[in-house]
Amino acid sequence: MDKDSLLARKLYDNQFIRYFEKQTEYKVIQDLRKRINFLLGDVKNKEILFAGCGDGRECLSAIKKGARVTGMDISKNCIDLAKRNCRGLRTEFIVGDFEKTNFKNGRFDIVTAIFSVMYKKNLGSVLKEFSRILKKKGALLVVVPHPIRKMIKYNEMNYFVNGKKFEVWKGNKRFNYYRILEDYVNSIVGARLKITKLLEPKLAKD
Repeated sequence: MDKDSLLARKLYDNQFIRYFEKQTEYKVIQDLRKRINFLLGDVKNKEILFAGCGDGRECLSAIKKGARVTGMDISKNCIDLAKRNCRGLRTEFIVGDFEKTNFKNGRFDIVTAIFSVMYKKNLGSVLKEFSRILKKKGALLVVVPHPIRKMIKYNEMNYFVNGKKFEVWKGNKRFNYYRILEDYVNSIVGARLKITKLLEPKLAKD
């Protein structure tokens, strides 16, 4: 396991309760989950991977709509919490690194990565792994912080700040790899994936 994965595990193992309490209270996250559920559409009997599933709440709607859901997170404490949040529902939760999985080629109909790929230095490697485990006509849904938001909130209005940066969100310490739009597009192209839709929500006040 690489240093960033170990660091992410340590951070979230130590603060997972506080972090997900704040996330659950945050209206922006609530609205985002509704939008994601809409974009996923009819998922009955589809195999879905939630890469970086956190406390499992983002999986609930897909599970209840009949999807066969697998949640993966680097933090054991997060996975334990996800199992509790989804107790009694048909799903599987795994502690692991979504950049290097043991899933067979073409297993999933859909892979979602909601605010998780920012913890990875090599975005291209992550996307290639997602491409490998997706079915031929599978779909990838990735949610990342908008570079403009990072510019305004953390980077003193400098859009081109790049690389690993530490920040504090609602009292919780975290790190992200900051990227600009061209970094995401070039990584997607490099992984031989195709962009079918790009959505930009309004900037949150906080």
